[in-house]
Amino acid sequence: MPRGSVTTYGDLARALGDVKAARWIGERLLDHDHRPTCPCHRVVRKDGSPGLYITGNTREKLGLLRAEGVEVADGKVKPDFPDDRFTTDRPLTPLLDLQCRVPQELKLTPLRKEPRTLGGLDVAYVDRQTAVAAYVQLDAESLETVWKATLPLPVRFPYVSGYLAFRELPALLALAGHARAENHWADLVFVDGNGILHPRRAGIAACFGLLAETPTIGIGKTLLCGSVDVTDLAAGEPRLVMHEEEPIGAALKCRSTSRPFFASPGNLVTLDDAVRWSRHCLTDNRLPEPIQRADRLSKQEVRDARKQKE
Repeated sequence: MPRGSVTTYGDLARALGDVKAARWIGERLLDHDHRPTCPCHRVVRKDGSPGLYITGNTREKLGLLRAEGVEVADGKVKPDFPDDRFTTDRPLTPLLDLQCRVPQELKLTPLRKEPRTLGGLDVAYVDRQTAVAAYVQLDAESLETVWKATLPLPVRFPYVSGYLAFRELPALLALAGHARAENHWADLVFVDGNGILHPRRAGIAACFGLLAETPTIGIGKTLLCGSVDVTDLAAGEPRLVMHEEEPIGAALKCRSTSRPFFASPGNLVTLDDAVRWSRHCLTDNRLPEPIQRADRLSKQEVRDARKQKE
């Protein structure tokens, strides 16, 4: 973007290939390697208001725009650099296209046999450059931990809402390969993240299940899409999440006083399977035990890694 021009968060996101990336852009512009020559002040809101600025001083942002010849009136500017003026290959577009193909490849079929072991997968972050994937294998009947492992890997993709799979799949697939090599891969795997409970039916549990060719259930902590009434939701009571007149997941609680989580099929399971096994794994913890333990393990590894860096 040339000096004296102004774009919006939305137009910059469109130049990347998906307007939904606007929120990530806003967050990134508040947390980056900022220098005196940085052009981040040239990105504003759709209505021309400046939005937040990395220094915390919005007036400073407007001052920089004035110094470049941009007219400021009533605290607003007129954006003049739409998305079609950027030189870009719109990198999110092929990823979006890939996600749109995932639902066609999924097999939402009943489990072929009763699982003897269950797995839990989670990813936590030491910092922006390093991720830690964690896997825990449990006995399906007793829920006792059978085996566990972690794997640190570099992060090569930012967190953009709706594109979590591209950030975490490399770490999860690498850890799955390690667990298989050690003969500790579970018959049914819970993944921290959504399955088909996703605007494009392509959450990380679905993508992982497809690539790893393994039965998966996605466990989301927030409702990514769809609607469900969780009023007076009792412990263990499933309520269907509906999206575009289709049930794509279920809200569940471990206790009536806890926050709900959202279970959905990933691959090689049905929604009934996802609900049944999520309920089977409920204890006093908020999340099903495979996810709860993988989450605890990943966070402990992150704490240890941060201590080593101090």
